[in-house]
Amino acid sequence: MLTNVDFNGLYDIADGDEEFLFSILLVIEKNLKEYPAEMTALLSNNAILEFGKKAHKLKSSTAYLGHEELEELLIFMEDAINHEKSALEVKLKQLYTLSDAVLIDIQKKIEELS
Repeated sequence: MLTNVDFNGLYDIADGDEEFLFSILLVIEKNLKEYPAEMTALLSNNAILEFGKKAHKLKSSTAYLGHEELEELLIFMEDAINHEKSALEVKLKQLYTLSDAVLIDIQKKIEELS
């Protein structure tokens, strides 16, 4: 089930500083655009440990989005070493779908703040 981003966590850490919020959103946007492709390459090259580390980095950068489905997916993926490659491939496809949906919300918020 696709859910929208809850920006309350980001607003809390930005503490009213819209420039800071804007910069955080730009980093998250960049990561959501780049990391899935990077993770695909890592998985294709059987770099499972690095795949998990990249998932961890993405989870860290998206932690304040309040998107439970994305967080749960990334928790699974960061533990890549304990999962079959085929399961990770399925999860990676889900990541692309979720990233696209989350990016829509992120980009709308960036537009609001610019």
